[in-house]
Amino acid sequence: MEKKIARKTYSVFDALKVALHKKLTFAIYRFPGEEDVSMILQKDHNLDELNDLSDVPAKGGFVVAPFDKDNGEKTYLIRPDIFVRNVLSDDIFSEIQLLEPATENGWEHIPPAETSHSEYIEQLNTTINAIKQGEYEKVVLSHVKLYPGNYFSELKKIFHILCAAYPNAFVYLFRFRGHCWLGATPEPLLCAHDNELYTVSLAGTRQYSETNSNIENWNSKELKEQDYVTTYIEDVLDKHKIKDYKKLGPYTKRAGRLLHLRTDFRFSLETAGNKIPSLIKALHPTSAVCGMPMEKSLEFIKSLEKHHREYYAGYLGPVGIDRQLRLFVNLRCMKVLNNQLALYVGGGITSDSISEEEWEETEIKADTLLSILHQI
Repeated sequence: MEKKIARKTYSVFDALKVALHKKLTFAIYRFPGEEDVSMILQKDHNLDELNDLSDVPAKGGFVVAPFDKDNGEKTYLIRPDIFVRNVLSDDIFSEIQLLEPATENGWEHIPPAETSHSEYIEQLNTTINAIKQGEYEKVVLSHVKLYPGNYFSELKKIFHILCAAYPNAFVYLFRFRGHCWLGATPEPLLCAHDNELYTVSLAGTRQYSETNSNIENWNSKELKEQDYVTTYIEDVLDKHKIKDYKKLGPYTKRAGRLLHLRTDFRFSLETAGNKIPSLIKALHPTSAVCGMPMEKSLEFIKSLEKHHREYYAGYLGPVGIDRQLRLFVNLRCMKVLNNQLALYVGGGITSDSISEEEWEETEIKADTLLSILHQI
């Protein structure tokens, strides 16, 4: 009797190790509240550029969109030439091992500009004054913190730690054309589930505590900051003639060591129909990452911030894979460079903002990422 030879199976993290070593074009991710880890890989390094989601082919892919499409970065689709979830066969693993590695193009070495405490305070004062003079209602100002060290060999471990620390976040790692980004974002942009679409208004940040979990203990500045985002989303839905949405909130939502104010919006897929690409274009960037009025705030941000946001505060996620649409705003993220990490943090500024308190809020956000690195 012929003896059967057991075929070996591999973990998705074995595939990740190969993908990182060979600098393949890939994305690995885990959805909020779930345990499954999925990964898509391209067999080559030629990226598909998208104008909007109507350009996504039937087989789908992983979409990565920048904060500002007019500032040099493009929206790309990582094609699912290979798609695996949790485990993969010996044959698929061998196929990944045979893929051609990418060559470095130098982008891995170029860090974004870092902003000092005094520089950020000056920027905050300029922003608050402009808001008080009536030029803006709200502006989201960000800065970069550079953290030394070569972490490419630790990215698999960092991904694991992020999944454990942020069970309610979208945890991801992607790499293409010299870009390598990692994060755990708490903010959906637009997702589909059970024939419904949902988006959220998320703004305001406090450290997690029982006291802060009670929304009555939040101040008017924080409530106003979140309400601006809520109003913006309501206006977008109204302009798209989506009237039957369900609204829940505001309420406090935990994200690891932090709490945010959140309002949920749900409406039927049937109501949205073919408006989804237009909805996403109108929602991004929301006032949670840009400001109000949006276009004017965007120009102000670009004139004031030292760094180019690139894919920070953009959006990303799978579209069309398993008939899914799950896009998230790219927050709580870092860009991985050869000898350092670039951490991107920001906060919403209103007329009630106090500069030093706004700086402290960004420090708290940065510490949530640094606390992960300290576990390495």
